[in-house]
Amino acid sequence: MTALSLQPYNSGISVLEIPARGQPIPVARESVTAFIGPAPRGPVDIPVAIRSLEEFLARFGVPGYLSRMEFMLYQYFENGGTLAIVVRVCGTGHRSRITLPGPAGELLLDARNPGPLEYLRAAVDYDNIDAADARRFNLVIHRCRSPSQPLVEEQEIYQGLSVEAGSADFIADVLATSALVRLAGEPPPARPAATAGGVPGARYAYSRGSSRGDEVPSDYDLIGSPARGSGLFALEQVPWVDFICLVPGSSGAALGPVALFAADRYCRQRQALLLLDPPGNWGGVADVIRTQRERGFTSPNALTYFPALENPPHAAPVGHLSAAGAIAGRLCAAGLAPDDPLPLSLGRTRPACALDEGDVHQLAQLGVNALLRGQPAAAIGLAGLVTLARSGAVTGAWNDLRRRRTALFVLGSVMRHTRWAAFEQPGPALWQEVRLQVDAFLRALQARGLLAADEAGSGAFYVKCDADTHAGSGTQPGRLVLVLGLALARPGEFAAFRIRHEAGGSSASELGWQPGLALAC
Repeated sequence: MTALSLQPYNSGISVLEIPARGQPIPVARESVTAFIGPAPRGPVDIPVAIRSLEEFLARFGVPGYLSRMEFMLYQYFENGGTLAIVVRVCGTGHRSRITLPGPAGELLLDARNPGPLEYLRAAVDYDNIDAADARRFNLVIHRCRSPSQPLVEEQEIYQGLSVEAGSADFIADVLATSALVRLAGEPPPARPAATAGGVPGARYAYSRGSSRGDEVPSDYDLIGSPARGSGLFALEQVPWVDFICLVPGSSGAALGPVALFAADRYCRQRQALLLLDPPGNWGGVADVIRTQRERGFTSPNALTYFPALENPPHAAPVGHLSAAGAIAGRLCAAGLAPDDPLPLSLGRTRPACALDEGDVHQLAQLGVNALLRGQPAAAIGLAGLVTLARSGAVTGAWNDLRRRRTALFVLGSVMRHTRWAAFEQPGPALWQEVRLQVDAFLRALQARGLLAADEAGSGAFYVKCDADTHAGSGTQPGRLVLVLGLALARPGEFAAFRIRHEAGGSSASELGWQPGLALAC
């Protein structure tokens, strides 16, 4: 199984490795879910790889502050998810500030990460520094769990810093690499006063946060900017992603239409699936039927469910409860061919209402999965396993979630592992090498039962990469085009795709569902 390696911090330059020439395309890899939304604290617009709830709490959590992101990640790992990518978005740029007074003015340090819950403290001393040197000092920065629980979670130590511009240890230059603080404004002409020793309670200088309540992100913060690599587009630093969960800024809020379509478009480009919580106005199956017919939103790259979750018995209301984390975790654990219904672990939470077989059928026709109360009482399942490509619509062939996931897995894997060919001299020899690489991959998937073949073992797929697919471009350098067909439902009935590699990037387009005899080699 291919593992994803991701550094927790971004230096501003993103580098993704391209699989080497001749490397077999893996038939299995670790599934990844991205969670994008508000968190109590932590880095903003930086994808952070998380493998446990404890890792999330250490990086993003605050004691006594139960966020919706934490609830979703608890569900995700509880249901078998192994790797999450967390992108914190924040609606404020205000940062906690540490003030270090001195004889010539204050030295001001701002928290690297915005938000009022980023708790930092600093200590200044002059150990091993010449007493006559009025510009040098030592600095220790702590990131603490909370003011009431000053457990040190991260520490940075800087020795021999200088407030003199041009010095090799100039504080502004040194702190440019800090993950905790940055210099605010110009430093004073003399070093800050020592905080260590002497006055009781003056061992550390603590940060002070802003009281402004504008940290709740908007839909625009969630989607972000491709130019800045913020919000959803922070995932450009991640090699692959299977599911994306957007966590709105307010509890119970739904994505607006602009954000919804932007997220759907991004998922289509990344061969990912968007997990959506049910709208707040879905009180019963009749509401789902009415709003789905009126809204008209269809997408083979999105899935949702009904009903929502209710609060556990005897628990204080905590707002809107999402099952998206649990669904993503179980789908990641189950692979490309999950059982229907898909069993879920939701703790003490329950679906808000009961559904029967007729309800499940009606919901599936509209592209909505059914969250079922099972027997025994603790059993809960997700039935239907459909995408929002409604049955009977133009994209209705992608209504089946298992088929769509298989197609997206194939597209993403082939695009990533044939990218090397865009940098080689095109021609018949290269085209044949690419065909053989993709052919071996698809045969392995066929052997696993993920592609439909007849009794003779044929009709499961085809691959074209030749002069026909390159018509008009010939042997133009830096370009490679291949067409592949996948039999996902019946042998010889192919979902066809074109994959195009150019020096500036790669893209995939769907050619539709077509009989195999017309296109097979």
